[in-house]
Amino acid sequence: MTKVDRRTVLAALGASTLAGCAGPLQIGEGKRDPQGGIGGTGIVGTLTDFGSVIVNGLRVELDGGTRMTGAFGSVSETALALGQSLTIEAATDQDQLVARRIHLTHPVIGRVTGSGRSDGLAFVEGVRVRPEPGMLGSLNAGKRVAVSGVWQGGEVVASRVDQLDNLGASALAGVVGRAPDGSGPTVGPVAIAMDSSLLPPVGSFVTLVWRGGGIGAYPSRIVPNRFFGAAGPLTALSVEGFLDPVPEAPSFTVAGLGHSFDDGAVLGAFRDLRALFSGPYDGTFNVAEGLPLPGDFDARREVSRALLAGGARRGLPVR
Repeated sequence: MTKVDRRTVLAALGASTLAGCAGPLQIGEGKRDPQGGIGGTGIVGTLTDFGSVIVNGLRVELDGGTRMTGAFGSVSETALALGQSLTIEAATDQDQLVARRIHLTHPVIGRVTGSGRSDGLAFVEGVRVRPEPGMLGSLNAGKRVAVSGVWQGGEVVASRVDQLDNLGASALAGVVGRAPDGSGPTVGPVAIAMDSSLLPPVGSFVTLVWRGGGIGAYPSRIVPNRFFGAAGPLTALSVEGFLDPVPEAPSFTVAGLGHSFDDGAVLGAFRDLRALFSGPYDGTFNVAEGLPLPGDFDARREVSRALLAGGARRGLPVR
């Protein structure tokens, strides 16, 4: 395994090294020193490079104890590909981050039900999917696909689209909500035809799988939670995404995350931006810093490489 400098790891988790770079904005005071104590790190972001895997400017090693999963069960390491949206639970081992679990977190898996617009916008099982500049793969009507990306409001901004066999299950991964008229539960923009008491509480992350019937019907499998404790109790988060407004303090949450910011976070500067948020975690995301990110996949790779190298953010494009 390749050795990782501890200062590089802490930089992307919100310690003083990153605070000194041009670009990161202070958005709140964490309630816990991220350097204090040994605990797990939760990472939610896009795979930008290999060696072992690079996500959010962090190098995460894989070993014989790493468990790899997707919406339909276990997968092999060969399933990993650039642009995929991953959820990682990593433990610290001699100043290295070592993945105990890597989950391929596709916001939606299913058939493309509409495409061909000049702006590239398509629908997958009724979920609006918007390709980001530099998206890997394509959205072709009638094809069954697995979409990687992040939620922004009621749509998915896609970083990668993988073609699948025509026959197979569909899946939806996002945050439980409630229909505006109070008629029932939703996940993302999709109304789910089931008793809300069978789902996690509103605001929680869930993955739903359909092996028959259309997406939104009663699912065949319900998997609550984003993190399963594979690396022990989490003490830090590193999360890529857009913000969604919420009525309670601090007025925003990361779209599709399923974990709330602490009330003291000041997030208005990130209202319309894709960003990397990092900081301590104690059941609440005590976010310490945010770093605006470009909307283009290749540009984000350069940001990630600069963070990994401990370089400054100055000069990298941010949209």
